[in-house]
Amino acid sequence: MERGNTLYLLDYASCERVFNPKLRGRPIVVLSNNDGCVVARSNEAKALGIPMGEPFFKIRALVKAQQVEVFSSNYTLYADMSARVMSILQAHCAETEVYSIDEAFLQPNRYGAKVADNLDFALGLRETVLQCTGIPISVGLADTKTLAKLANHLAKKRSPNGTYHLEASSPELAELGIEELWGVGAAYQRRLAAVRVKTVADLARVSEGWMQKEFGVVGLRLLKEVRGEACYGLEAPVESRKSMIVSRSFAQDVLELPVLSEAVARYATRLGEKLRRYGQQTETITVFVWANRFKPQENMPLQCSALSVELPLASSNTNELIHWAGLLVRKLYQAGVRYKKAGIMATALRPQTSVQMNLFVDEGASLRSAQLMQALDGINRKMGRNTVYFAACGNRPEWGPKAERRSGRFTTRWGELMRV
Repeated sequence: MERGNTLYLLDYASCERVFNPKLRGRPIVVLSNNDGCVVARSNEAKALGIPMGEPFFKIRALVKAQQVEVFSSNYTLYADMSARVMSILQAHCAETEVYSIDEAFLQPNRYGAKVADNLDFALGLRETVLQCTGIPISVGLADTKTLAKLANHLAKKRSPNGTYHLEASSPELAELGIEELWGVGAAYQRRLAAVRVKTVADLARVSEGWMQKEFGVVGLRLLKEVRGEACYGLEAPVESRKSMIVSRSFAQDVLELPVLSEAVARYATRLGEKLRRYGQQTETITVFVWANRFKPQENMPLQCSALSVELPLASSNTNELIHWAGLLVRKLYQAGVRYKKAGIMATALRPQTSVQMNLFVDEGASLRSAQLMQALDGINRKMGRNTVYFAACGNRPEWGPKAERRSGRFTTRWGELMRV
């Protein structure tokens, strides 16, 4: 049985091509928030030597010379397309772990199936996803998660049909550097290189005793996974969080208190939505602001300033969060400072069903606010985010992120449906 199948679900460039077939075969890059750095590249863009994380201003000349298509991040579209792909995977395999927006682990439980049978299953799943969503995925098959990640890497690089099977005894391991391994960073590489371990095959020959002594239990598990012994099973979906945070950088520096307050009110709104989605409430919130370190000023405070407050009663009510966040912003704000980023964090989270009441807080008002938030969320889910919002958020968020090259949110906004 193939225990761990990892699927590279989508990349952002693929999402852009689904709704614009003219982009097929063209080099594409997707930029981060505020159109800062490259966060996704098509294979054609990689072939041009555009590195991941490169600031956009450094590649402007190359983009123009090679006619590279450039897009701002469209996370609303990418998340929706990812959800569609995930639903197809879960329909074909009950044991599925959604690892990230673009990756999932599956355990098909095909007892007695041969390698060829599993490759056929993976190929059929790939064709189904492509037909239903237009998204090409690559599938790596192996006995462990770590090897499956490597198999997925080979599926993207070497396989014409996007699938690849890898075993602990496969000769390909002698060609792959240890930097390709899941969880191996620069520190691991330096320590392993000191004992002449440069490839995955070299690592597989290391003794378990030495690996545990040098890298602890985590390193020992990595070694066993490379040898084909599964140490990590599929993880259940996260149903609750220990903390939540919402933060963004501004397209332009913010100098005025009302504008900064509007930004934090929007982030508090998003935080409330996240809390209610997971059925939790927060007892403590922290607001932080960042000054622009690239434009230092005289008497400028610390680059990052933060304040926290303990709420009288644990809450996920957007109005409550905006109220307390606004008080913290007014205390943090200093005139003349160029603020580049702000955020809000919720800690000491509790389930909504087990919140300790306060003798001095009206319980009836808390129940009414919960009903109000339920109605608010229902309207925004049906009609689109921010259809109904609190006035404190403002109606002209000039501080919002720059997205000059963003494509349409074709699957989630009525006003942005494709016109044929």
